[in-house]
Amino acid sequence: MYDTVGALERPGIWESFGGRDKLTAAFLVHGAAVSAINIAGAYDENYSLVAVAVAAALGLTSSAWGLFDLATGRVPDDNRPGFAHERAIMLYTNTYLAGALWLSLRFSPLYPPALEPLDAPLSAASIACYLYGLGAPVYTALRLWDELTATEQLRMKGMVVSGAVGAVFILEATALLLNGQGWWGRVVELYPAQEVLEPSVTLFAAYAVEAGMLTHRSARRGVVTFAQAVPFYGTVVLPLLTLLPMACLFWWKRDAVSFWAFLFLGGAS
Repeated sequence: MYDTVGALERPGIWESFGGRDKLTAAFLVHGAAVSAINIAGAYDENYSLVAVAVAAALGLTSSAWGLFDLATGRVPDDNRPGFAHERAIMLYTNTYLAGALWLSLRFSPLYPPALEPLDAPLSAASIACYLYGLGAPVYTALRLWDELTATEQLRMKGMVVSGAVGAVFILEATALLLNGQGWWGRVVELYPAQEVLEPSVTLFAAYAVEAGMLTHRSARRGVVTFAQAVPFYGTVVLPLLTLLPMACLFWWKRDAVSFWAFLFLGGAS
């Protein structure tokens, strides 16, 4: 992959959008609204519907769209090494998006009890995805660095960081896998606001990955260069869409949640 530095003409961002890009844009507009709610601490009884339900509908549709594009060959193959392979990146990001939104739903009051028997396989699949996102870019950076273009090296640095951040959900998914269905009920009994914190944090991760991939697709089309897009994503998009609202969420709910001990409660007796 090479950057588009020096291109004489660039398409407009909206003109370059396909159908999935417009869906992603709607998802991110919703993300900005949810971020604003968390910054303001404006939680009410409709928060799960307004935040989690709408995000799940938009985000899971986007994930399914991306996986369909992969399955039908609409994402072209290439011979780039390791995690620089476009189809590998697309498979991970679309699967990660689905996994993060499943966790958000699972930890919200909206999750149907009839689906709880799926906790073990879905937790295991999520953990496998997070581990891949953690390990694949690190392996590519350590073992295949000299085979990457300068653009791929720039992107791989970002993927190493984002994979490490994304892997934090291994903790929640492992707790759910090991402790069984009763664990989350026990958590909510002791920390009722956990039903706001955990779904929201996973939503922020979903917004982050979708924003990153919209930026990626736009850069590939030459709307911007990767040299512009990667720093902009890291210094502007990520803080405003995820880090700032997450910090505010932790502040507003600091006295009503657990940040660590809830992982070790075990199932309800």
